Amino acid sequence: MTVTKVSKSTRGRYLVYIDDRPFCPLYGAELSTYHVEPGAEITEETCETIKQEVLIKRSRLRAMNLLMKHGFTESGLRTKLAEGGYPADVVDDAVEYVKGFGYVDDKAFARDYVFSHASDKSVRRIVSDLLSKGVSQDVINEILEENRGTSDAVDEEAQIRKLLIKRSFDPARADARELSRTYAYLSGRGFGMDVIRKVMSGFGGIEFYE
Repeated sequence: MTVTKVSKSTRGRYLVYIDDRPFCPLYGAELSTYHVEPGAEITEETCETIKQEVLIKRSRLRAMNLLMKHGFTESGLRTKLAEGGYPADVVDDAVEYVKGFGYVDDKAFARDYVFSHASDKSVRRIVSDLLSKGVSQDVINEILEENRGTSDAVDEEAQIRKLLIKRSFDPARADARELSRTYAYLSGRGFGMDVIRKVMSGFGGIEFYE
């Protein structure tokens, strides 16, 4: 195997490429220690030594530091570590390491997210957000079921009423155009037609049509 490129990254680090593929990030002194430079031949034994002596410890510390600053799903943490240039097997090790302490728990993450946003996001938006963060649909369903279903997990009707008040919505003065715009606004925030119709129909006794 050949070191094909060593490119400067950030904070004194360099990204090492082997056979034109990213291998790992190293500091200048480490490049010298392991004789890593463009054009140099490198053995699998040396790569493994670098992983064991440098990368595993560093990636574990990086994972811990990330989790101290922000909550991550397993998928999100993997992505963040991979962005740092760590090899896949080193990322696997770091994730398993922090999971061993209970620091990464997709169920706990989803539970906290539902609790934090039950008053300001629709069920549909919460589900969409969690999916985008790498939480599986099965885990999301389980967390919502813990609250005896979505209607108890998130009070969408209360959210809509709050949003209507915030927009100074006046059913007595709202014409068809204003009703349509208000529906589009609520729909855009992830609320379904049925719950929008129910709340708006009871908001001053108005009738609302598509």
